[in-house]
Amino acid sequence: EDAMMRHSDARRRVAQALDALAPPLRRAVERVCLHEDGLEALERAEGWPARSGKVALKLGLAQLAAG
Repeated sequence: EDAMMRHSDARRRVAQALDALAPPLRRAVERVCLHEDGLEALERAEGWPARSGKVALKLGLAQLAAG
């Protein structure tokens, strides 16, 4: 029961952190960090130019770290 409560609390904290990100940054962080998509796949899915996924991911992770 205690482990289940910790798991639920962790899920809530992750959701709150992701909710604080702008939608494009959230999608970048979720796709690369949670769904393990590559940066090229992210860029194709978002219709972004090459290497912009890395910038979006860095910004998203920096916001999470600062938050």
